[in-house]
Amino acid sequence: MAGLTILHAADLHLGGPVAAPDAALASLAANARNEALERLLVLSRQEDVRLVLLAGDVFHSPQPPLTAVLALEKALAAWRDMGAAVCIAPGNHDPWLPGGVWASWPAAEGLMIFDPQGGGLDLPELGLWVAGVGHESAAVQEDLAPRLPAPPTGRVGLAVLHASLERSLAGTSHLPFAPTRLETLTRAPFALWALGHIHIPQEVAPRRVIYAGCPQGAHLGESGPRGAWLIRLQGAVTAVEFAPLAPLVFADLAYDDLMPQATPAQLIARVRQDLPPAAAAWPSQVCLRLGLSGPSPLWQLWQRQEPAEPAAALKKELSLAGLVLAAGGLCPPLDPAALAQRPDVLGRLLVLMQRAEQDDGFLAELEARLAGGLHPEAQRLSRDERLARLRSLLLQVRWLALQGLWQGEGSDAA
Repeated sequence: MAGLTILHAADLHLGGPVAAPDAALASLAANARNEALERLLVLSRQEDVRLVLLAGDVFHSPQPPLTAVLALEKALAAWRDMGAAVCIAPGNHDPWLPGGVWASWPAAEGLMIFDPQGGGLDLPELGLWVAGVGHESAAVQEDLAPRLPAPPTGRVGLAVLHASLERSLAGTSHLPFAPTRLETLTRAPFALWALGHIHIPQEVAPRRVIYAGCPQGAHLGESGPRGAWLIRLQGAVTAVEFAPLAPLVFADLAYDDLMPQATPAQLIARVRQDLPPAAAAWPSQVCLRLGLSGPSPLWQLWQRQEPAEPAAALKKELSLAGLVLAAGGLCPPLDPAALAQRPDVLGRLLVLMQRAEQDDGFLAELEARLAGGLHPEAQRLSRDERLARLRSLLLQVRWLALQGLWQGEGSDAA
């Protein structure tokens, strides 16, 4: 078999929203998903892609808007003109429903849209068999992997599926639709599992089980590089390469250890160093959510500004397309242990904070006193969970105390 290149993408969510947390992003966000699709086409031309695997949620809904349908029609025509076959396995956002977009999609040469029964596409000229299955509803609870037909003799089998692997759900908001196990996939006779559903690009099993991620993040919670994968195949998968190509990149940084940054220039230098590097091949704009909290030499400077002024200055200096700044947790650059020796309200409160951190019995007593006034959601937690949450809030409460009660050297927080 001659070497060939496969494009693996998923979760395009055409017709779905992209957040614009900064008003300046509105136009870019509105067109970001379609622009990401255009970049997939450019990448396919550059890499001479012969097969495209789209692992579900190509559309954001089973009844997408006309603009989304037109965008995919144009893309499929472009791939067809390149000589690339396209296989689509509908997901939970765009399930294969009677009367839905996939059931009525016209058949075309080189296009395979897998229905809920599952099936395979024989590509003898490539020596490949592509198997897949579509979701039949928005909340499939069954493992769909066993529905994929094995490759016939003499064909290299590739599988395309929208599914949840438990080990890949951690740290995401994705629900466990079409749950499967890594052992189920690796024991099946397929050289590659091209997966969708989890928006974080990742190799679950190197060169064998791969989540495409999404080519464009939807909001600040989907930070970091987004794109698609290039799969190099020559009898077996020989190499995989992630191609970041999102037009709008979300980034998320939070600092609570700002004492070394004594000037605005030092803060800017630290943030610039921690921002994700730009993808070399594709221009992108960055929207950053920046959280600043804890003691900082810049606290007094911040207090003198109107809330929008620091955000505008940081956005300009960092060359950002958008910035969401949360600096309400900044407090004076003070030593809480020293202040705890003061005989005023602030000192007494800091003593109680220290005791709660060091004495589990005192923390439990504090939890018992607060339990009756907690929000109903918190009251439904177990006692151990409430204690853990209370312990996690101690640092934040200390900073709030310093913000609200410290009035400068030589004064009493009476």
